[in-house]
Amino acid sequence: MGGAFTGQLSPDGRWRWDGTAWRSTATPTDLVSMPAWASIKLRAEATWPMLGAALLVGLMADQSLRTGTFGLAATLAIALMPLTLIFAGLSRSPSSRVLALGGLAFAVWLTIRASPWLVWPDLAAALILLGLSGSFALRGSLADMGVAEAIARAVHAIAQGSAGSAFIVKPLVRGRKHISSAAPVARGLLIAAPIAVLLALLLAAADPIFASFFSVNVDFGQLTLDIIFVLAGSLLAAALLRLASAEPLGRIDGPSWRLGATEGLIVLAVLDAVFAAFAFAQVLGVTGAAGDTLRAAGVTYADYARSGFFELLWVAGITAVVIIVFSRVTSLRSPRSRRSFIVLSEVGIGLTLLIVFVAFQRLSLYEEAFGFTMLRLYSHIFAVWIALVFVFLAADIGGLHRSRRWLVGATVASATGILLMLNVANPEAIVVTLNVEHASGAHKIDADYLAQLSSDAIPTLLASRSQLDPTLRSQVNVVACAGSRSYSPQLAAYNWADAGAAAARRAGC
Repeated sequence: MGGAFTGQLSPDGRWRWDGTAWRSTATPTDLVSMPAWASIKLRAEATWPMLGAALLVGLMADQSLRTGTFGLAATLAIALMPLTLIFAGLSRSPSSRVLALGGLAFAVWLTIRASPWLVWPDLAAALILLGLSGSFALRGSLADMGVAEAIARAVHAIAQGSAGSAFIVKPLVRGRKHISSAAPVARGLLIAAPIAVLLALLLAAADPIFASFFSVNVDFGQLTLDIIFVLAGSLLAAALLRLASAEPLGRIDGPSWRLGATEGLIVLAVLDAVFAAFAFAQVLGVTGAAGDTLRAAGVTYADYARSGFFELLWVAGITAVVIIVFSRVTSLRSPRSRRSFIVLSEVGIGLTLLIVFVAFQRLSLYEEAFGFTMLRLYSHIFAVWIALVFVFLAADIGGLHRSRRWLVGATVASATGILLMLNVANPEAIVVTLNVEHASGAHKIDADYLAQLSSDAIPTLLASRSQLDPTLRSQVNVVACAGSRSYSPQLAAYNWADAGAAAARRAGC
């Protein structure tokens, strides 16, 4: 455009002449669009029922936190959130509703079980499932969520949840017109207040019965704590409600950047070589060919067999992360590189399963010598679960159902499924049973450890006394009968396991 003057816009409005050159009129935010997972846009505004539900969750959370234990109030505080999602119409997709009901199912166990090995994982599982339910409120599915999308949804949930307080007070902001209409009433009360106080003081001085009406004993420390607890529970509910009201995320793919096929294959080849050397070491250990090496290290074969299981489980977990990451970021454009990657990955997974098996066996030998604890039982369960995850990973890399990204969903489903089965099975009762069986052969039992178990273990502990020697039976009696035989808690603190333990002591002690 010849002869343009300074400040003139181009016909399309996208450029402005500054006297020397045409400059874009676009703002920086127009030039760089923010990804959807970093946005805090909403598709729905907060309503009065949502605000009421958030306050109700806060009140239930206050009742639970005041008791300092998991019980009926904890269950109600968590259960109110999925019910709000469903009945407020925020949870619309089938996947979201299933996940909300899953969170509700785990909330119920907070009243049934007392073991910290269960109730804390139950609480975490309920909150994670509710977060996923809010993230998939309108569309999306856990059965088709890749690793990159899982990370993006986590960031999106944090961004939305951090703005939950501003979201949930919107009904109050929108209702300021009604508040302003009440201004005359407020002014009248302010004028009447000093007059009423003066008259009340005079009448209280004249009549002790009237004065007793105003004798209020308020614990301001407890009141402050209650306010904090209510706010904490309400903000948690507000975060979930805002997440469910957010603009839905679509399918999110991984980064466009890719590592070269050669680099990725070398990483897997080195990993396989290390695991192959470990497998060879196991052969030497089993055949006794490495006896001189163990003696030189000052380690007996029994100690060798019972050591290293936690390190081996860590190796398995790190390997799973490495294989998943490199399977997503390695460029495999040629059929040859893809086949090579699949072969090396499957070999690495097979060798890792060998490591998991070795860890499982070593832990079993340790338990044969020293008995069972909750940590050892959970280590067994973790070994089984991570082996299952590796089976899923092998099938995913092998091309099973390639049209969908099902690995993350299968991993989450397997973890929550195992936790649900543990709630049903009562792991502390399992530990008691296994230790009683071990004591029948070893003629010893760790009564001090059994005393650390929760109410979940007491009925089984009392029922198993007949299988023990008289000396061991007396030790178990001391441990099992040490607790209370009566149970009359506040309703908010009621717990099924604690009630069952008290009933078992009344009947067996």
